[in-house]
Amino acid sequence: MNACTSPGPAYVYDQVKQQLRLQSDRPTALREAIYACRKGGSLFILGVFGGFVDKFPLCAMVNKSMTVRGAQQHGHRYIPQILQHIADGDLSTEHLATHMMPLDQGPHGYEMFKYKQDGCVRAVFQLDR
Repeated sequence: MNACTSPGPAYVYDQVKQQLRLQSDRPTALREAIYACRKGGSLFILGVFGGFVDKFPLCAMVNKSMTVRGAQQHGHRYIPQILQHIADGDLSTEHLATHMMPLDQGPHGYEMFKYKQDGCVRAVFQLDR
């Protein structure tokens, strides 16, 4: 276990910055990916990132001769088309939710997700009608 995943100073530092809203991204995951990559390997970072990542392990990346690429996901361009496919019934989304529950069970669903209880990966809450 390295400094990125152990509850040491770097981890505590990242947690404090996130709680104070000084950091929005997840540098722990990025650093762990760099440390886990093999020599000559490639790392591709896909998502929506908006902040700075400090304590970036540039030395580890260079010593491993890694290739690092990144891209933003272009959600705004495709969302209207995807929503239309869902509305037309051409695209199913039921498989995306692991747990469906009423909105009033939100706190329980959050706890299930937070602690990965009962295989909860994505809880979807529905309004009672």
